[in-house]
Amino acid sequence: MIKEEKRQFFKILLSPIGLPTRSIGSWTNRIQRFQEKTGYFDRIISPTPSPDQLHVFAEKRQPGKLLKLFLRNNLQAFRYRKFLDAVLSFGSLSRPLQILVMDDKNLLEALVSIKPNLPKHSEIIFSFHGHRLLLGPYLADRVDKVLFLTKRGYLETFEANHQHPPLSFVVGNGVRSDLFFPLSRSEKHKQREELGFSVDNPIIIWMANSRPVKGFHLFKKVIAVLLKKYPNLQVLSIGHEPDESISYPNWHQLGKVSNEKLPKYLQIGDFYFFTSLWQEGFGLSLAEAVKCGNFALASNAGGIPDVVSGCPFAELVMEPNSISSWVETFDKLLTKKYSNTISDEEMRDWLSNWHDYQAWERNYLHALES
Repeated sequence: MIKEEKRQFFKILLSPIGLPTRSIGSWTNRIQRFQEKTGYFDRIISPTPSPDQLHVFAEKRQPGKLLKLFLRNNLQAFRYRKFLDAVLSFGSLSRPLQILVMDDKNLLEALVSIKPNLPKHSEIIFSFHGHRLLLGPYLADRVDKVLFLTKRGYLETFEANHQHPPLSFVVGNGVRSDLFFPLSRSEKHKQREELGFSVDNPIIIWMANSRPVKGFHLFKKVIAVLLKKYPNLQVLSIGHEPDESISYPNWHQLGKVSNEKLPKYLQIGDFYFFTSLWQEGFGLSLAEAVKCGNFALASNAGGIPDVVSGCPFAELVMEPNSISSWVETFDKLLTKKYSNTISDEEMRDWLSNWHDYQAWERNYLHALES
């Protein structure tokens, strides 16, 4: 728990997504665990489905077209008025406020508009989950800290802006090593059989939603080439809408998988394709898949090079829009995997320290309290 002398701020979390949540993936599960373990925040303001002493309900308002034109510069303040009113209700306290905004630049813009009305010495922190952040002088003047996922993201943000908040921290991302970990060979075979998959044939996994920037259309083209070359491959795709154009008998579309079941599917895989075609902030699913023992191919984009830097179980695809680049990288990774001499125990030990939740929690606390 946080030491009492460090609780000089009244600490507020602003989330555009309702907390607590049972959503699949994303930062919501991580920040929820952070609060459960540390009790850091005094209030969490969000579109919560379960208001209580900790969780305060607030939701975004949607103005009509005419009102949008009329409001113009005050649009975000109107949209997030209920969030702002909730924050201001704590402004009469004898302590300054520390307000953390989770990855919503519009909500951040609304909040800084009321900073002059907050108690003296209050501070605003932005936890940014994208890659490069464009702030502008208005936000840079009023935001006290920005938390980045990768050093590359921080440096590209620094180059892209003429003015910056006083402090920035690279906090990384964290995955629970007690849930996402590689199985021994015998355990993996047993789990494959229990889930109805062949023990002998390599499994490729892809996981994301159906948005074009996640590269599912590209992945389908790559798999068409790989299955001609390696017809014994099995493919599992997770998270996307059903695709009737896929007719391969050894391609299994699993749809959305709950957080509880996700590690079981990632643990039976051999290779993970992270085909994102945009500037990823981090790529949490990539870290989850590798921590479960998959050898991964990942786009050379955004913060991904920082995420896999030094990882012996991942290769960057230098030309992510090129089918041949993915195929060539897979051939390389296939050789690498089956010539791998690392024991099951050594692999598990190494991965337990790689992007581990505990290390992220320490980094996050340090950034918030500095």
